[in-house]
Parts: sequence; C-alpha cells; structure tokens
Amino acid sequence: MIGFNRPDLVIFDCDGVLVDSEAIANRVFAEMVTAEGYPITPEASLARFKGGRFKSIQGVIEEELGRSLGPDWIPRLYDAMYVAFRAELKPVAGVVGLIDALAAEDVPTCVASNGPIAKMQVTLGITDLWRRFEGRIFSADMVARPKPAPDLFRHAADTMGARPARCLVIEDSPPGVRGGLAAGMNTIALVSDPADRPAMAALEPTWMVEDLSRVTEALRTAPAPA
Repeated sequence: MIGFNRPDLVIFDCDGVLVDSEAIANRVFAEMVTAEGYPITPEASLARFKGGRFKSIQGVIEEELGRSLGPDWIPRLYDAMYVAFRAELKPVAGVVGLIDALAAEDVPTCVASNGPIAKMQVTLGITDLWRRFEGRIFSADMVARPKPAPDLFRHAADTMGARPARCLVIEDSPPGVRGGLAAGMNTIALVSDPADRPAMAALEPTWMVEDLSRVTEALRTAPAPA
C-alpha cells in the first residue's frame, strides 16, 4: 500500500487531525472570551489562534484587555469544552481507516499535541482513539517549547526510536506544519477549507491533502527518503 519506503513513524496531531474538535473548541472559547469583554467570533478565533496553546493565548488576550482573566480561567474553559465534546465530538473523517491501514503494515504511530495529556484523555477517550495510541501520546508540556518549535516532534521521534528524516507528521495548523518541517520531518498539511490553502502552501509542506483518505495516495507517489 505505502511507498516512501514506509515511514519509520507517523506522528499525528490531535485536534483537527484525530478528533474533529476545532469548531467546537473555538465556539466555546469565543463565547467565554466574549463574556469577558473581548468580543470575537468562532471563525475569527479559529483563524487567529488555531494550533496555539491556551496558556499563550490567555496572555495575548489579557494584554489586549489590560487585565487578568484570573488563575482559574483555563480550567473553566476546559470544563466548558469537555461538556460540549461529550455531546458532539467525533473522530476526523477518514482517520480510523488511516490508522487501520498503517497498523496493517506495522507502521508505528504516535500523537504529538500542544494540548495537555488530560485534554487528550478526554477527547481521544470520547472518540475511542485513546486505546489506539496509549503509551505513545506526547504533549508540549513535556518539552521546553511548544509548536511551532521542533522540540515536541523531536522528543516524540527520539522516544519512539525514529530518525527525523524518516518520520511523517500530519498537521492541520500553521504552527504544527512549521514545527514538523523545522524538525526535519516530511510533513503533510491537512487543509479541509480551501480558504486556508494559500497560507498553508506558503509554508511549503511536503504535501497538502484535502482529507485523510489522500494520505496513503501521497505516500505511494513519494520518493524514498535518505
């Protein structure tokens, strides 16, 4: 099935790649910051903050508001998101088939997300994906710098015993794509919204795909890495 001499490791982002959480999370986020006097739509939130860490985003909002959101703001945000996730969250279309296809060829996989492990336990648990990656789930909390720095991807590869040049990253956000490329890894940009294509193309990912069913097609036609 797979060309590319088989990747030694496929690294999945979580939100937007494994779980279809971006629209839900940004709706809840937009509601909460709007209530704090920082009006923003879910669409604007997604465009501006996609792929970022809430710790960093909180700092940006507090600076622009000129006041603190309080030490409990992120826990309250997660609590509200988890309620919405439990009611609405599903796996990203095509991801279960892709995971199965990689498993059938004994291609190792893992998850590397800017989000905390506790959040992934919820989102991957709801979608029955936690068991598919348990023991191979990495968070930016484990490294010095989050995406777009390469630290998280390199940590995942080192832990899994894979050379960066033979790793494949699947990402749906500009910070994630930049981080994968900075780590020296082949990087697929998942771009489901045509409006996002120019910005993603400017990052020069290894491939761009519209949906996850196209990943194996990209790999079949890829040259073997060194």
